[in-house]
Amino acid sequence: MNCGLSENHCIGPVTHGFKRMVKGIIKASGYSIRRLKELPPRAPDIRHADVLPFATYSPWLGDDEFNQTYEIIRNNTLVDCYRCYELWQLLAQVAKLASGDLLEVGVWRGGTGALIGGRCRSLALEATIYLCDTFRGVVKAGSQDSTYVGGEHADTERRAVIELCNRLQVKRFRVLEGIFPDDTGHEVEDKQFRFCHIDVDTYQSAKDVAEWVWPRLVPGGMIVYDDYGFYTCTGITRFVNEERSKPDRIVIHNLNGHGIVIRLPQCQQPV
Repeated sequence: MNCGLSENHCIGPVTHGFKRMVKGIIKASGYSIRRLKELPPRAPDIRHADVLPFATYSPWLGDDEFNQTYEIIRNNTLVDCYRCYELWQLLAQVAKLASGDLLEVGVWRGGTGALIGGRCRSLALEATIYLCDTFRGVVKAGSQDSTYVGGEHADTERRAVIELCNRLQVKRFRVLEGIFPDDTGHEVEDKQFRFCHIDVDTYQSAKDVAEWVWPRLVPGGMIVYDDYGFYTCTGITRFVNEERSKPDRIVIHNLNGHGIVIRLPQCQQPV
């Protein structure tokens, strides 16, 4: 939207304050302002522009159980309702698998972890969810990452996660504190998993978690990467893109900001 005013007419806080005011008025009216041009690239092979799908189907609007759960966890997560609802739906799919526990790495204040646990309870899924976080912020930032430098999202504590899970009456959960898998992987190395949610923000951290969990993922099990395609998470996008060439998995790009990887059954040998 161009109202005929150059940003040069306003300086510093005045410009940002004016923008916030206009956006607030428009949002209150039920509309939004979105960019239509490509964003400045942070990596030459990963390009960005605002994604504006035309589909309008919104099943979460009529899902009372999800909405009640989301209202409880929403202040404990940075994950929006669209991705939370996808987690909610995917858990019903992996419940069809015969076995496997659940793993979340990158818990922050426990919002999505409690959501996953609450959904497992409502599905009567006999599985344990392992919630792993450093509780000291993002780790393993490196040259593949465009924004993160390490230590971000340290504003959390283990107790907050436990209290939220208890509020949702999640019975089968364990909180593992430390870098995963480096510090705590040995505590669950004998487990198999049907579902893994990776929300770690950096390339190397995602890679280490994925390589650890993959041989423990049951056929048909899935890994969901948060922040795939986000402007601030080039490393996550790059790593998931690298997974596409591997023959034992299906990689799905969801425009909501999830990358989903499903483990295929082992290919049969030709007779």
